[in-house]
Amino acid sequence: MKCNLPCSLLSRTMGFFITSLLGGLWDVPAAAADSVTDRFAGRGFPSVFQAWNPIDMTNRFPLATLDDRLKAAAKHDLIWEEPVSQLGYGVQLVLGAVWDHPHGGLATDFTAETKRQAQANRNRMLALNPNMVFLLEVRWRDAPGSFLPEASPFWRRNGDGTRKMGWDGGSEPYYLLDPDNPDFAANIARQCRIAIASGIYDGVMFDWDGYLPIVKKTRQALGNDALIVCNIHDRLDLGRQYRGLINGAFMECNPKGQGQSHHQIGTWESLRQALVFFEASFAVPQINCLEVWGDRRDVRRMRAATTLALTHSDGYVLYADPNPLKTPDHLHDWYPFWDAKLGKPAGKCTKRDDGAYQREFAAGTVIYNPLDNAKAVTVKFKMPRQRVSDGSKGTEFTVENYDGDIFLK
Repeated sequence: MKCNLPCSLLSRTMGFFITSLLGGLWDVPAAAADSVTDRFAGRGFPSVFQAWNPIDMTNRFPLATLDDRLKAAAKHDLIWEEPVSQLGYGVQLVLGAVWDHPHGGLATDFTAETKRQAQANRNRMLALNPNMVFLLEVRWRDAPGSFLPEASPFWRRNGDGTRKMGWDGGSEPYYLLDPDNPDFAANIARQCRIAIASGIYDGVMFDWDGYLPIVKKTRQALGNDALIVCNIHDRLDLGRQYRGLINGAFMECNPKGQGQSHHQIGTWESLRQALVFFEASFAVPQINCLEVWGDRRDVRRMRAATTLALTHSDGYVLYADPNPLKTPDHLHDWYPFWDAKLGKPAGKCTKRDDGAYQREFAAGTVIYNPLDNAKAVTVKFKMPRQRVSDGSKGTEFTVENYDGDIFLK
């Protein structure tokens, strides 16, 4: 994560005002009462998530009004946001809960106004997509300098007493927090409890690999029903540490591929192995979230990421802009490929004799042909199928390596 979208304070204030006016209309129980497990199980596939920032296609998905933003967000089955950092950039939040203290790290609740807004927004999105899940990112590693008073004991300090610098891409200087301070660890768990008790969020997300003592304390504070996700990329060592403690990994990765020589995070094979391990090891419901970076025009790479997720997990996928770009992180297009209606999985992933991977769904078949296979594979069906990538119909198709496709019945 790191950068976010700018907007004016006036626009944000108007959003709160509009929500207050419409709150009564949107405050409908609908699927809002469904459990996380029910919403997770109710999804069709592909299942796409939003990491902080939205679809960036204003020609198709305008973001000018609150209702526009909620409709765009509701295309996803899972989203998370983080008000401290995002509001620092002037972001128009989707849920919109804001901590009730000038120093967010000392807040004891969300403001009453924004809590009402967020609850109404949640209900509106659930009316549009009854299977959505909502998370709050909670700061544990570093934070904007305004997160806490400068003299707070929760900051990590240099030898001269100054605060240690954290991430260098923020809208204001970021400084390292001290998760080994037991009072700060308790404060993190307290804010996580507040998030869940609000009825707005189903769980919390920890960036920067998470931290085992914090994750343990948070799980103890939240119990087994709330969700915990950590950004651990494809790291099996961290997956082993968090086995049974977290519900899913945010797999923020940039595997090798055409035009992807810099800032590489993981390989296609390490992503595949990690997905298999994470699906077998994390708490139920498992909400593994695979994000692959890439050029938006590289739909082959998008298909590879999507079909990898579909064949090897019951989780979520996102194909988004690379973080090193000077634009906000995690902005993304919405691809027609994601509108395919596969329904529920009808079996587990199988490895084909030709080196590709296949999985059956209620309404079709998914093929993932990895980069390392280095050859195209031929897929044959007894009855005609429709290939989602180009709309063609037939009983025999070819799928190149470093690609994948969906074949609907």
